[in-house]
Amino acid sequence: MNLYFTRVNYTILTTTAIATIVISLPTSAADTVSTQKIAQIAKSTSVQINVGGDLTPGGSGVIIAKQGNTYTVLTANHVVCDDLGRAGKITCATDTTYSIRTNTGKDYPVKDIKVLQQTRNDPDLAIATFVATEDYPIATLGNSDQMVEGADVFVGGFPAVFDKVGSARDFAFTTGIVVSRASNAINGYGLIYDARTITGNSGGPVFDIAGRVVAIHGLADTSGKNKTETGVVVTQKTGFNAGIPINTFLATSEPIIKNTPIKKDNSSTSESPATRLNNPQSARDFYARGITKLDQYNYRDAAEDFTQAIKLDPKYIEAYFKRGYSYTWVSKHQEALTDFNQVIVLDPNYLDGYLNRGWSQILLQNDQAALEDFNRAIRLNPNYAAAYAHQGMAYVKLGKYQAALESSKQAIRLDPHNSYGYTIQADVFNNLKDYPAAIKVSTLAIIIDPDDFNAYINRAIAYTITGDYQNALADYQKSAEIFNRRYVQKSTSQVEEKPKPTSNSQAEAKPKLTSNSSTDANIELIKSWELINVSCTSGEKLVTIMIDGKQYCVNPRPSLTLKSYQYNRGTGRLEPFDANVELIKSWELTNVSCTSGEKLVTIMIDGKQYCVNPHPSLTLKSYKYNRGTGRLEPLV
Repeated sequence: MNLYFTRVNYTILTTTAIATIVISLPTSAADTVSTQKIAQIAKSTSVQINVGGDLTPGGSGVIIAKQGNTYTVLTANHVVCDDLGRAGKITCATDTTYSIRTNTGKDYPVKDIKVLQQTRNDPDLAIATFVATEDYPIATLGNSDQMVEGADVFVGGFPAVFDKVGSARDFAFTTGIVVSRASNAINGYGLIYDARTITGNSGGPVFDIAGRVVAIHGLADTSGKNKTETGVVVTQKTGFNAGIPINTFLATSEPIIKNTPIKKDNSSTSESPATRLNNPQSARDFYARGITKLDQYNYRDAAEDFTQAIKLDPKYIEAYFKRGYSYTWVSKHQEALTDFNQVIVLDPNYLDGYLNRGWSQILLQNDQAALEDFNRAIRLNPNYAAAYAHQGMAYVKLGKYQAALESSKQAIRLDPHNSYGYTIQADVFNNLKDYPAAIKVSTLAIIIDPDDFNAYINRAIAYTITGDYQNALADYQKSAEIFNRRYVQKSTSQVEEKPKPTSNSQAEAKPKLTSNSSTDANIELIKSWELINVSCTSGEKLVTIMIDGKQYCVNPRPSLTLKSYQYNRGTGRLEPFDANVELIKSWELTNVSCTSGEKLVTIMIDGKQYCVNPHPSLTLKSYKYNRGTGRLEPLV
């Protein structure tokens, strides 16, 4: 079937109110309908939204109104707006064409688009219209305020999977449970749930158990910025996603549908999420309680609930997935790997199962196995930017820098508004000693995400090596501040055991942060290695570790066979460190093996011999370093 595209007329709304007709249905309790019936409603009211030429994955939407032969589709703004990236406000390209494909397989050109998201802080919503003589079902809107933790949700849309994009995509219907309501919603995404979604689902409807639209889907999880309780930053997928509550759409001060009837049903349902959470009986009940605990960073208790769910239903794939994720956060990496293995056994096409198993392999230093998992994820969905970012990370760890660059470029092409592709490039350029390039791409990453602490670290490393110590120090301090604010404080306050309520108070006391964890993110990193950070003046047998130019000391461990180490952020490993070699580098001399030539100059530092290549400033054959004067003196 041919696709038809026309140039779209865009309307950016002003503050002038536009009349909206809402047809309210009776407010008695709404009937709970079967999952099959909800799936039918979702399939008949959901639409594809495709870009001219099928060159991009495309998005989804839902028909919410009809006036004459004009149908109105509600979707996410980023689905129908090719944002030009101008400062201050959303500006859509005017030369992009779109079409809408209905459940019958017919394609219609988009007549016009009205954009609700005027600024970067507004809800990510828009409506598109098309004209058709055929009759298509209209979705009923529900009351999103009723969607509390533990409530069931259902997501309809057209994911770009199995190498299918644009009009080739198939309809998919997934089930989930409300995890939480975001208090400070980003771009309106205030309803958090665990239904499985992927690229192409954006703009699609989220239904309640009565088959009413309660949200518009559009935001995947951002777990690449999560941290375990021991300090390791994880890039696993939580499986949590977000939608914009339908009440946000209806309550906006700038209604966007003029004189168009909308069906709305505010009646309550018989569902009792509180009972499910307080007194779980079934596998799904335990799972529901587990994901609410997971959202509260209570990983150990969450894992216990997922275990109960698995006991009741040994094939509960989502319970294995979430338990594996919980295990990662408490550094049970082998247990996490086992769970993700089971996820893939139960569903060999579970995309995020491969991503998470790959990251578990990274944490277990099985870098080649990790790369194979990321490659499999890409084969399942060649349009998944996160998979390319993970692939690039694995290539960096394997020292395959050119391949890592190619992966990062693909991640950026597929998702130019995410910083991770640029951050991987910066890591590569630092390893290749192309420091100006590392600074450039790190800066781009920071512009996209000012809280990307890895971007600051990569730029600081490049600044340090190029001698720009002032900017390096500023970036190190900024990265530590972000790490502490976003990860250390959050995970410490949420993960530590909380005291039981006393008879005088039902409120749980908030745990206190330790002074170390609140002031130095590197100490949390050291804790993640199960080492004990101590004062460097507390003993002679301590092991020193250099992290980003700063010295730390730990108690001896059998695994630490040397006296000094330095942390390589590129590989994520401790490497042998000799402070004297760094001292020699500071003199702009090149340290070499003392067996590499006869014309070498020897330098004695603290009784240890080092050799350097000849240099015009070194007129003698041998020197010793006087720490008192800070100078090289002739060795007699």
